[in-house]
Amino acid sequence: MMIVSPTRAAVTAATSLGVVCDDPVVLHDGSNVVVHLRPAPVVARVATLTASIRPGIGSWFRRDALVARHLASRGVLATTPIEPAVHVDGYTVGLWRYETHDPSHVISPGEVATRLYDLHVALADLDAALPRLSPFSDLRHAFRLVEGVLPAAETLRTEAGRLEETLSRFPTRPLHGDAHPGNLLATPSGLMWNDFEDTWLGPLGWDLSCLATSGRVDGAAAVAAYPGSVPAEELDACVELRTLFGVVWRFVMATRFPARRAEADEHLSRWLADRVT
Repeated sequence: MMIVSPTRAAVTAATSLGVVCDDPVVLHDGSNVVVHLRPAPVVARVATLTASIRPGIGSWFRRDALVARHLASRGVLATTPIEPAVHVDGYTVGLWRYETHDPSHVISPGEVATRLYDLHVALADLDAALPRLSPFSDLRHAFRLVEGVLPAAETLRTEAGRLEETLSRFPTRPLHGDAHPGNLLATPSGLMWNDFEDTWLGPLGWDLSCLATSGRVDGAAAVAAYPGSVPAEELDACVELRTLFGVVWRFVMATRFPARRAEADEHLSRWLADRVT
């Protein structure tokens, strides 16, 4: 059987909806493959690694579109879905309007904190069934995917179990789920939120941990600028979980990009060393 590339699947999905594309350009290849379907002002997100840890990935893509539409209806700038989940050649493809943006724009801690607060206010009345404790579901599937190649797997599982019990005690609310500054696009219309696939019902500390652990902004300053606060115990636990998730996810990435295994080993070694100190 011929294996179709994610880019080809993106073009096929677009063509099925009447979108003309003869010059596709890959913008990002990581958890998903993102393709600008030039010359059309359309971008495709093709599920690759995410599909391996999220059964029924189409439901995640459809929720992504639902959240984007809800935010737009509440006056929050958000990317615009065209068709959230097209199934073609074994892939799930989401089609969105391409937004002209400046990747070099430097977002200040205050800007990202304010925009995140606005997003949280707009999500408060979201009428949708959201997953709970979603990162732990992802982790369980990820552990199975990298079974036999992930060193210290039992230590990581035990720590994930402890954190799941801890996070279950905190109040929950609708979250972006992956609220780092890279998902805030600098467009001519203003700063625009993107990528709501990870939206879930969890503690506020999780979205703030996305800022705290980001390499794109002064995380401590961004958390301090957020109009509101969470208990230190909650934020600390969420930072621990996001760090652990990052360690495991790098091994998932290495299943598709073997050259990244050294990076995964390095992050695991650092995580283990931090547990000793």
